[in-house]
Amino acid sequence: MSGASSGIGLALAQGLLARGAQVLAIARGAERLAAARDALPPEARARFLPLPADVREARPLEAAISAAVQRHGAPGWCIACAGIVRPGRFADLAAEDHAAQWATNYQGAVNLLRACLPAMRRAGRGRVVLVSSAAALGSFYGYSGYAPGKAALRALGDILHLELGLSGVTVTTAFPPDTDTPQLQEEVKARPRVAEIFMRGNRIFAPQHVARRILEGAERGRRHVTPGLGVTLLHRLPWLIEPGLRRAQRRLMAAHEPRD
Repeated sequence: MSGASSGIGLALAQGLLARGAQVLAIARGAERLAAARDALPPEARARFLPLPADVREARPLEAAISAAVQRHGAPGWCIACAGIVRPGRFADLAAEDHAAQWATNYQGAVNLLRACLPAMRRAGRGRVVLVSSAAALGSFYGYSGYAPGKAALRALGDILHLELGLSGVTVTTAFPPDTDTPQLQEEVKARPRVAEIFMRGNRIFAPQHVARRILEGAERGRRHVTPGLGVTLLHRLPWLIEPGLRRAQRRLMAAHEPRD
């Protein structure tokens, strides 16, 4: 699984370890992976297998996962949780900001799936989990670089759910709301004024709660998992909820948007 060194990804890894699984924990930072492993209970550390790798680099990732499959067998789970977010108005974001978010949030998941799925299909079993975002379910000021990649994950997950439906491999896409992670702490500092005011007071979920909901939903074979009432309503009733969100943001834009 990717994104396993902190936040929701680490909580998902802990959930799998509690189920007795071995976890090939992929993240870019070797030191953060080592720290995550060292913080685990002693009985779980040997089953947390750190793999420092960048999901944006397809060939090295595929080679590393191929070696792991040869040693441990086909993955029982393939969880794409690596992600980055750089808030900002479209007019203010550099092209590199858009490219970096797409490369990690969407293409990184594609690279992981392409490395894992052949063995899972041959085995005729396994669970795929794509960690999207509540930002994929509506229109949110300041997230033009982030939300499109997460929305693309929803489309990818829905297609794979169909294509893999007879293979024995299930596919679940999750849409976490704001979650107490190191990434959220940095994201909040960079939000444009309109987004900061609009999202102020949002409930912040614990990563363990979000991870538990995701794993339980995937085990039930659910296509979509929406931890939290607000994101569940936005997912099920977009025609009712989303227009109100847009009106509220437009009022804030009238009062706080920079004039340029």
